[in-house]
Order: sequence, then structure tokens, then C-alpha cells
Amino acid sequence: MGKPPRQRRAPRAVSVARMQQIDAAAIETIGVPRLLLMEHAGLAVARAARMLTAPSAGPIFVCCGTGFNGGDGLAAARHLHEWGYPLRLLVAGPLDRLRAEPATYATILQRLNLPLLEVPDTARLPQAERPLKECVLIIDALLGIGTRGAVREPIASLIVRLNRSGKPVVAVDLPSGLDGDTGLAQGPAVKATVTVALGLPKQGCFRGAGPSYAGSVIVESITIPRAFLEFD
Repeated sequence: MGKPPRQRRAPRAVSVARMQQIDAAAIETIGVPRLLLMEHAGLAVARAARMLTAPSAGPIFVCCGTGFNGGDGLAAARHLHEWGYPLRLLVAGPLDRLRAEPATYATILQRLNLPLLEVPDTARLPQAERPLKECVLIIDALLGIGTRGAVREPIASLIVRLNRSGKPVVAVDLPSGLDGDTGLAQGPAVKATVTVALGLPKQGCFRGAGPSYAGSVIVESITIPRAFLEFD
């Protein structure tokens, strides 16, 4: 007789430093391409959005930063577009500051004739009002787990507008503005309906004020090797 299947452990919440070590091991030691992780992260986020709304309900407003978290949001937008969802896309920063992998997804979306609203400063924030009013759901891909300290402009003011809209929000990995370790918010932080935790959930979602910002937490492995996600 064969051995019984190994029982998987429930994922435990980890510190930001620990998650960064796991990411680095997957990418640098095993050789999992960052673009592949981003593709699977985007798919996980798109699936979460699909649970909350249908294509016929109205546009999804995807708000992205210029880092890897923003790349996850752009990857999610590609999947949602393929599923027939109308989209409004915003990048909070100059497009020429997108990191390599997010820039790849930005190029794909532009070639699919999906315009990216570029908001590098607060002067252009009023352009976000129309898509914010039209949308039925927001994807928060503005800031990742590496963010420390108070949120800078124009993202700080954008977060205030997102929260004020009252629209449901899917946060990518961690609500923007929330500390991934302490659950504290030094300034505005996104109040999410659902947070899609990538790899493992972050401790900040369950500490301090974290639960009131994170909402329901969904955990997705995004093809990080299981051995890195299960440890003592």
C-alpha cells in the first residue's frame, strides 16, 4: 500500500523580513522567474475580483504603484481583460519609473489598447475622480510589503479618495499604507474588503488595527515551492 497523502499545514503569518527571504530563495536559489511569480499573483488577484463582481456590473479600477506590487496589479488587469471585464487603469508615478517586470505588463496592456492613467503627482489626482466614480470594484496594488514609514504623495491622497468612495477593494498582498509587521498605519491606509496574501499571510494583517484594514484574507502560494512555505 502507498503512503497516505501528506497533510498540509495551515499557513502561518510571517514577518516582512521572512517573506522577503522566501521570495529571494525562490527567485535566486531555485530560479523561479519573478515574471512567473507576478503572473500567478495577478491570476490570484483576478480570481478574487471575479468573486466580488461580474463583467456586466461595471468597470474595475486597478490602481498600481511602480514597484512589484504594482506589477501584480497590472498582471491581474491582463487576466480580467481576457475574461471580459471593463477596466480603468492607474499608475501612481511616472511610467518610466516602472521596474522591469511591471513595465512588461504595462506594455502588454497598452498593446491591448488599454490606456494607463499616469498620476505622478497630486496635480493629476483629479483625473482619478471619473474612474473612481464609474467603477464597481477597486484593486489596490499601490504599495508592497517593503514600504516603511508614512505614505508619500500622490499615493497618500489617492488612498484617502479610494476609502472615501466606499467601493469594495481587493488589496494585493497587503493593504497599501499598512505596516506588514505591526498592523499600524502611519497616515492613510487602504481599507480592503479582501486581501490576497501572496505566498504567506503577513503578520500585520492580524495585529493592531490590521484586521480592520485587511478584511478577509485569502492566501495564494503563487508557485513558490511548498518547501519554502512550510517550516517550523
